[in-house]
Amino acid sequence: MKTKILLSALLSFFVLSGYSTIWTVTNTNFVFTPDSITIFEGDSVKFTLGDTHNVVEVSQATWLANGNTPLPGFSLPFGGGLLLSSQLTVGMHYYVCGPHASGGMKGIINVQSTSGISENQSVVSVYPNPSSGIFQFELSGIQFDRSNNLYIYNLQGAKIYEAAVSNEKFNVDLSNLSGGIYFVKIFDGEAILTKKIMIQN
Repeated sequence: MKTKILLSALLSFFVLSGYSTIWTVTNTNFVFTPDSITIFEGDSVKFTLGDTHNVVEVSQATWLANGNTPLPGFSLPFGGGLLLSSQLTVGMHYYVCGPHASGGMKGIINVQSTSGISENQSVVSVYPNPSSGIFQFELSGIQFDRSNNLYIYNLQGAKIYEAAVSNEKFNVDLSNLSGGIYFVKIFDGEAILTKKIMIQN
């Protein structure tokens, strides 16, 4: 019976989280690390915190004043937890550690819209993937008459590379980075295309 309940819970988790990217926020003493992240609609955020820290969503005014009056938004218990994409609407989310907000323990989650992806016929291909760090990108269906940007993030949600994109084919050299999984987001002015890449050293 316990096995069936556990299996059902795991299946529900995977259905709810879908293929979203899960960003991680930890704490270093009384600081959220990273304290500000930009994610995309559909992504989730996992907080792995010490036992004396929680997460409470607050208004911008409360955040600026280092207060801890909660909004009806998200909250996580001491030790952290997972914020599902359904709890993270598009826009800025200001949060604090309730007991330590007065000392400035606070952070921001900026959720970018992905509206237009389902209607957009843009496609991004990356090869070889995995690679030793040099990737060739090939884009199709993207109009280059507006600002096109490429961003690469590590598993902690920190942006480690940014470049303007003006051609359908281009190379990106990440050979100076450690081996592991990284996430590519390409914004073409209307849609966000997401790709997972792997560096093998």
